[in-house]
Amino acid sequence: MNQVSETNYQDRVYQAYAEPLTPAPVPSISSSAVLVSLSRSVPKMTKIDKQVTAEVTSAKHASKSAGKFQKKLLNCSVLDALHTLSGQIYSYHIENTVAWTDRGPRLLPNEKLIDYKNTVEAFFVEADLLWEDFLRVYPSRVASAQLNHVGDMFNESDYPTVEELRRKFRMAVSYEPIPDAGDFRVDIGNQAAQEMADTYTTLLQDRVRAAMGDVMERLTAPLVNMSKMLDYHEGEKATGFRDTLVDNVTAIVDLLRTCNLTNDPHITSVQKQLRATLTGVTPDGLRRDPTLRANTKRDVDSIIKNLPSLGF
Repeated sequence: MNQVSETNYQDRVYQAYAEPLTPAPVPSISSSAVLVSLSRSVPKMTKIDKQVTAEVTSAKHASKSAGKFQKKLLNCSVLDALHTLSGQIYSYHIENTVAWTDRGPRLLPNEKLIDYKNTVEAFFVEADLLWEDFLRVYPSRVASAQLNHVGDMFNESDYPTVEELRRKFRMAVSYEPIPDAGDFRVDIGNQAAQEMADTYTTLLQDRVRAAMGDVMERLTAPLVNMSKMLDYHEGEKATGFRDTLVDNVTAIVDLLRTCNLTNDPHITSVQKQLRATLTGVTPDGLRRDPTLRANTKRDVDSIIKNLPSLGF
């Protein structure tokens, strides 16, 4: 079976996305998606210990720039769980939104808005409960740290008060509309307003192209990986074949549908082809059935080959 070259494929995708956008669809972006910003702040409860750093570098005859000793101030499972949850919230945010600017707000299709909002709010409730649990056990964890966790490295000034800690925790999300190019209403003269509108239209087109490029890039890796993992014959051992093989592609297929910002029929066609290819396909089925495996790889390779012809 033919292998799919991920590097060559990505080159073709980048080339396709470097071409100019077709005009018409841009004005519909403001009515099909919103911008969402996620902010998280959870105290790490770690500290660089300058004294221990000096002692270690001196004992090892090393320079001061050789490293720094960072001590974990607390041994607390509740705080560890909160950091894990914070990471899960961030992962959910990234997986269900699309890059819009280099940094800052990300694009969220309106179709996903309710599910996103409900999921994030549930995450925040869980985080708030964990945070309150942490504040309750914090004094005892500090005492434990002094007795047996950091020992002689204990420094009372490293530990904020409970009230100081309260101000260090934050979980928030904000939503804002995507302005149309016609939203320049400042009284700066018709010519200047038109120039600003034209500039924003170009910027908006660039961002739409980049957003769709982000989605297609995110589709590339799991598709190419699926093709690679399916490329073995009966009797051979599948290496790296995980149960998430199908789920990873399915998740991006769903995102592809909701993030078709320009309602492009070609994207819709690709999404439907992938959905049809994966319907009823399971990891166990692919492992057991060489015919299903071969047919699925053939269809996936065909879709990969035709993706750059979308012509953005």
